[in-house]
Amino acid sequence: MIVLRTEELTQAESVLKQFFPESIKVYGCIFNINRGKPHNLQVIADQWPDFTVIMCKPKVQGTKDREGDFNIYSIYSKSKASLRSFLDTPGVIDKDSFTLLAGLDIRHSEAAQEFADQHGLPWKVQTVMNVLLLQDAEQLPFKDSAVSPAGVRFPPLSAAHADLVNSTWKYGGDRNSLNSVLNYISHNPSLCVMEEGGTEPVSWLLVYQHAALGLLYTSPQHRGKGYGKSLVCMMARTLLERGHPVYCFVEEENDTSFKLFTSLGFQRSPGYRAVWFELNNPHVKK
Repeated sequence: MIVLRTEELTQAESVLKQFFPESIKVYGCIFNINRGKPHNLQVIADQWPDFTVIMCKPKVQGTKDREGDFNIYSIYSKSKASLRSFLDTPGVIDKDSFTLLAGLDIRHSEAAQEFADQHGLPWKVQTVMNVLLLQDAEQLPFKDSAVSPAGVRFPPLSAAHADLVNSTWKYGGDRNSLNSVLNYISHNPSLCVMEEGGTEPVSWLLVYQHAALGLLYTSPQHRGKGYGKSLVCMMARTLLERGHPVYCFVEEENDTSFKLFTSLGFQRSPGYRAVWFELNNPHVKK
């Protein structure tokens, strides 16, 4: 096991671009690390520079946020066999702790299952995601001026909005998730919709610490106005101008979000999906 330092992380950012979309989540983590964003991640590989597995794992477990609650790992593996071997490497997985392998290539998920079964660990596929990637602003169907309704502003979110965002987040609702939302707002790009005369956002879009778009939400009474589409177009264009990756994960059953993003030029790679794979969840029976 190799721990990547500054020079290797710079190299990794360049190399991982060759393996999109499978490598996009690990790339996103490293992209933000390389730009000095606060993080609690250690990046490890099976070997360097000719790696076959590269992983972002928490430096410290149990931090008071959603990332700490789920002990989230991001993984890119070139093959099922290389992942299976790496999972057994001492120091990679704490078999006594709940771990979420988030963004695991579905074609390699059997490696995680075999690892869990060998060590008697309960496991569960939490969700399966489509990975949607936008690489060129020209793929967007609209210019910003065409998606900006009159009387509506699109400022960034502020810390004062964190409670509101947290209250609507699927994985939100408590103090730890609020800490994650505050981190996203404070350190990553965000946009919201403020209607004329309004005092609170009615729609918003954030960026996770792995650089994916997320937490897109519009208040029920304001749906159907195209706010989600406007936010995604504006954010995507700004991020691409900064050299930032533009992608998102959409749950397989979420047809509404899938149709929204694909209508804006986001593309899915045929045959590739990402799995959120739970290891050692105390609420799952062995």
